[in-house]
Amino acid sequence: MRNKKVLLRISDPKLYAELYTRLKRLGVQISDTSDSLTISDPEYEKLNISSDRDVSKILASIYLKWLGKEAFDELLIGVDTNQGRLAVAALADGQLVETRETDIEKAHELLESIISTYPHRRIYIGIGIGNQEGKKVYNYLKRFFPYAKGVDENRTNSKSPYISIKDKDMRAAYAIALRSTL
Repeated sequence: MRNKKVLLRISDPKLYAELYTRLKRLGVQISDTSDSLTISDPEYEKLNISSDRDVSKILASIYLKWLGKEAFDELLIGVDTNQGRLAVAALADGQLVETRETDIEKAHELLESIISTYPHRRIYIGIGIGNQEGKKVYNYLKRFFPYAKGVDENRTNSKSPYISIKDKDMRAAYAIALRSTL
Protein backbone atom coordinates (compact mmCIF):
# COMPACT_ATOMS: atom_id res chain seq x y z
CA MET A 1 0.00 0.00 0.00
CA ARG A 2 3.01 2.30 0.40
CA ASN A 3 2.72 3.91 -3.05
CA LYS A 4 -0.91 4.83 -2.51
CA LYS A 5 -1.78 8.45 -1.84
CA VAL A 6 -3.71 9.74 1.16
CA LEU A 7 -6.84 11.86 0.91
CA LEU A 8 -7.36 13.96 4.04
CA ARG A 9 -11.01 14.83 4.70
CA ILE A 10 -10.46 16.75 7.91
CA SER A 11 -12.75 19.69 8.71
CA ASP A 12 -10.45 21.31 11.30
CA PRO A 13 -8.04 23.51 9.29
CA LYS A 14 -5.31 23.46 11.95
CA LEU A 15 -5.37 19.68 12.21
CA TYR A 16 -5.42 19.38 8.41
CA ALA A 17 -2.39 21.67 8.06
CA GLU A 18 -0.44 19.87 10.79
CA LEU A 19 -1.17 16.42 9.37
CA TYR A 20 -0.45 17.57 5.82
CA THR A 21 2.95 18.98 6.82
CA ARG A 22 4.00 16.02 8.94
CA LEU A 23 2.82 13.41 6.40
CA LYS A 24 4.71 15.18 3.60
CA ARG A 25 7.85 15.09 5.78
CA LEU A 26 7.41 11.31 6.04
CA GLY A 27 7.19 10.99 2.25
CA VAL A 28 3.44 10.39 2.09
CA GLN A 29 1.77 11.85 -0.99
CA ILE A 30 -1.43 13.77 -0.35
CA SER A 31 -4.18 13.39 -2.94
CA ASP A 32 -7.36 15.21 -3.86
CA THR A 33 -9.11 12.22 -5.42
CA SER A 34 -11.23 9.58 -3.71
CA ASP A 35 -9.31 6.62 -5.16
CA SER A 36 -6.75 7.14 -2.42
CA LEU A 37 -6.55 5.97 1.20
CA THR A 38 -9.20 8.26 2.72
CA ILE A 39 -8.80 9.69 6.20
CA SER A 40 -11.82 11.49 7.60
CA ASP A 41 -13.04 13.20 10.77
CA PRO A 42 -15.26 10.42 12.21
CA GLU A 43 -12.19 8.28 12.90
CA TYR A 44 -10.70 10.98 15.11
CA GLU A 45 -13.69 12.73 16.70
CA LYS A 46 -13.03 11.17 20.13
CA LEU A 47 -9.50 12.56 20.28
CA ASN A 48 -8.61 15.97 21.67
CA ILE A 49 -7.03 17.47 18.59
CA SER A 50 -5.73 20.46 20.52
CA SER A 51 -3.22 18.11 22.15
CA ASP A 52 0.12 17.56 20.38
CA ARG A 53 0.08 13.99 21.66
CA ASP A 54 -3.26 13.22 20.02
CA VAL A 55 -2.10 14.78 16.74
CA SER A 56 0.91 12.44 16.92
CA LYS A 57 -1.44 9.49 17.53
CA ILE A 58 -3.47 10.45 14.46
CA LEU A 59 -0.27 10.81 12.44
CA ALA A 60 0.99 7.39 13.59
CA SER A 61 -2.36 5.79 12.73
CA ILE A 62 -2.43 7.30 9.23
CA TYR A 63 1.21 6.47 8.56
CA LEU A 64 0.73 2.84 9.65
CA LYS A 65 -2.37 2.52 7.42
CA TRP A 66 -0.37 3.94 4.53
CA LEU A 67 2.42 1.43 5.17
CA GLY A 68 -0.14 -1.40 5.47
CA LYS A 69 1.06 -2.28 8.98
CA GLU A 70 -0.46 -2.53 12.43
CA ALA A 71 2.77 -1.63 14.24
CA PHE A 72 6.23 -0.34 13.47
CA ASP A 73 9.00 -2.94 13.47
CA GLU A 74 11.33 -0.69 15.49
CA LEU A 75 10.94 2.41 17.59
CA LEU A 76 14.23 4.15 18.34
CA ILE A 77 14.40 6.94 20.89
CA GLY A 78 17.49 9.05 21.45
CA VAL A 79 18.06 11.46 24.33
CA ASP A 80 20.75 14.15 24.18
CA THR A 81 21.59 15.91 27.43
CA ASN A 82 22.42 19.60 27.73
CA GLN A 83 22.54 21.79 30.83
CA GLY A 84 19.07 21.07 32.19
CA ARG A 85 17.35 20.53 28.82
CA LEU A 86 17.00 17.23 27.03
CA ALA A 87 16.55 16.84 23.28
CA VAL A 88 14.51 13.74 22.38
CA ALA A 89 14.21 12.26 18.89
CA ALA A 90 11.99 9.30 17.98
CA LEU A 91 12.35 7.22 14.82
CA ALA A 92 9.75 4.68 13.69
CA ASP A 93 11.09 2.22 11.13
CA GLY A 94 13.89 4.65 10.34
CA GLN A 95 11.70 7.72 9.84
CA LEU A 96 12.01 10.68 12.20
CA VAL A 97 8.49 10.97 13.61
CA GLU A 98 8.97 13.16 16.66
CA THR A 99 11.36 15.69 18.18
CA ARG A 100 10.80 17.26 21.58
CA GLU A 101 12.64 19.13 24.28
CA THR A 102 12.03 18.45 27.95
CA ASP A 103 13.70 18.62 31.33
CA ILE A 104 14.90 15.71 33.42
CA GLU A 105 11.86 15.73 35.72
CA LYS A 106 9.44 15.25 32.81
CA ALA A 107 11.66 13.00 30.67
CA HIS A 108 10.20 9.68 31.79
CA GLU A 109 6.64 10.92 31.14
CA LEU A 110 7.61 12.11 27.65
CA LEU A 111 9.26 8.78 26.81
CA GLU A 112 6.21 6.86 28.11
CA SER A 113 4.01 9.08 25.96
CA ILE A 114 6.10 8.49 22.82
CA ILE A 115 6.17 4.74 23.47
CA SER A 116 2.37 4.60 23.82
CA THR A 117 1.81 6.81 20.75
CA TYR A 118 3.76 4.71 18.25
CA PRO A 119 2.83 0.99 18.30
CA HIS A 120 5.98 -1.09 17.83
CA ARG A 121 7.44 -4.59 17.97
CA ARG A 122 10.92 -3.66 19.27
CA ILE A 123 12.11 -0.61 21.11
CA TYR A 124 15.54 0.85 21.68
CA ILE A 125 16.25 3.81 23.92
CA GLY A 126 19.66 5.45 23.80
CA ILE A 127 20.78 8.11 26.26
CA GLY A 128 23.90 10.15 25.61
CA ILE A 129 26.40 9.70 28.45
CA GLY A 130 29.20 11.97 27.23
CA ASN A 131 29.04 14.24 30.29
CA GLN A 132 28.03 14.16 33.97
CA GLU A 133 24.53 15.41 33.16
CA GLY A 134 24.11 12.53 30.70
CA LYS A 135 25.17 9.96 33.28
CA LYS A 136 22.72 11.45 35.76
CA VAL A 137 19.87 11.30 33.19
CA TYR A 138 20.84 7.75 32.23
CA ASN A 139 20.77 6.56 35.86
CA TYR A 140 17.40 8.25 36.39
CA LEU A 141 15.73 6.86 33.24
CA LYS A 142 17.24 3.39 33.67
CA ARG A 143 14.90 2.94 36.66
CA PHE A 144 11.86 3.31 34.39
CA PHE A 145 13.32 1.75 31.25
CA PRO A 146 15.72 -1.05 32.22
CA TYR A 147 16.45 -1.76 28.55
CA ALA A 148 17.76 1.81 27.97
CA LYS A 149 21.34 1.95 26.80
CA GLY A 150 24.06 4.48 27.54
CA VAL A 151 25.48 5.76 24.25
CA ASP A 152 28.84 7.38 23.58
CA GLU A 153 28.11 10.90 22.35
CA ASN A 154 31.38 11.33 20.47
CA ARG A 155 30.67 13.36 17.29
CA THR A 156 26.89 12.94 17.53
CA ASN A 157 26.16 16.60 16.78
CA SER A 158 28.69 16.85 13.94
CA LYS A 159 27.24 17.83 10.59
CA SER A 160 26.72 14.84 8.37
CA PRO A 161 25.48 14.50 4.80
CA TYR A 162 23.22 11.69 6.06
CA ILE A 163 21.43 13.67 8.77
CA SER A 164 19.69 16.85 7.60
CA ILE A 165 18.59 18.19 10.98
CA LYS A 166 19.73 21.78 11.57
CA ASP A 167 19.39 21.91 15.37
CA LYS A 168 22.60 20.39 16.74
CA ASP A 169 20.94 18.95 19.86
CA MET A 170 18.20 17.22 17.85
CA ARG A 171 20.84 16.01 15.40
CA ALA A 172 22.71 14.51 18.37
CA ALA A 173 19.51 12.90 19.71
CA TYR A 174 18.87 11.40 16.26
CA ALA A 175 22.41 9.96 16.09
CA ILE A 176 22.07 8.62 19.65
CA ALA A 177 18.80 6.90 18.70
CA LEU A 178 20.55 5.20 15.78
CA ARG A 179 23.50 4.16 17.96
CA SER A 180 21.16 2.65 20.57
CA THR A 181 20.71 -0.41 18.35
CA LEU A 182 24.40 -1.31 18.36
